[in-house]
Amino acid sequence: MITKVKPVIGGTKVVKMVLYPDYASVDVPVKDDTEIYDSFSYRDGEVSKSTIGGKVRGPTVDLARYNWDALPRLLRKANKDLGVPKPTSNHVIVDPDYGFDGIRQALLVYASDGIRSGYLVASPKGKVLRMFPDD
Repeated sequence: MITKVKPVIGGTKVVKMVLYPDYASVDVPVKDDTEIYDSFSYRDGEVSKSTIGGKVRGPTVDLARYNWDALPRLLRKANKDLGVPKPTSNHVIVDPDYGFDGIRQALLVYASDGIRSGYLVASPKGKVLRMFPDD
């Protein structure tokens, strides 16, 4: 997905990205005005501009600095260890400014069954830093 998104958005720096099993949403700083962003979507192998985003209110993150090979392992861990007996959905947020416990750039990996949900916080390299299971 990132390989297809990169030429459309003009690089790998994003304000935020949310990944779902069948699509993704990416907020990208505008090239000639990095104080605002546009939103793009990725679905069925295609990238398209979805909306005009808004004002950039924090740092950006470089998707090239993430270990995407760790994502399947993180999803398995979320599904197994977050207190959701039979997860029916997952999503991942690339958060450039998580802000808790001194953690900045992070992957937030969610598991849910529609009633219960939890998430884990991982470093860009894929190391699990915190777990927030369903209570």
